[in-house]
Amino acid sequence: MARGMILWLVIMLVETTHGVLRGLFLAPHLGESNAARVGWPIGLLLVLLVSIVGIRWTRVSGRPALLRLGGLWAAATALFEVLVGVLRGLDGPALLAAIDPRTGSVFYSAIVMFLAPVLAWRLSRPAP
Repeated sequence: MARGMILWLVIMLVETTHGVLRGLFLAPHLGESNAARVGWPIGLLLVLLVSIVGIRWTRVSGRPALLRLGGLWAAATALFEVLVGVLRGLDGPALLAAIDPRTGSVFYSAIVMFLAPVLAWRLSRPAP
């Protein structure tokens, strides 16, 4: 699982870079809300791409182990997102709104991260 968490760190680095670039180049032209709407599917693709490239390197295999890794990724991602929110100066209600599935994206990001290892494993298999 250690390699799996290293891969998660790579995903977070890619996603953080994506967020910074989105803020620098898209947000000024589209507004923050629209930039986030455009950036979300791009982020999803980046997560899947990095996962597909690295999942075999993790040496994690089998659905139960991949789901455990996904659970670790989901929890670590949620904690990471909350930490970033705190560092950005968000108050309690804003942090709760980010976690709430009705208003924020942290919940959906955690779901993507939970499923990413299994999807990556399936998509990285050689064609028969």
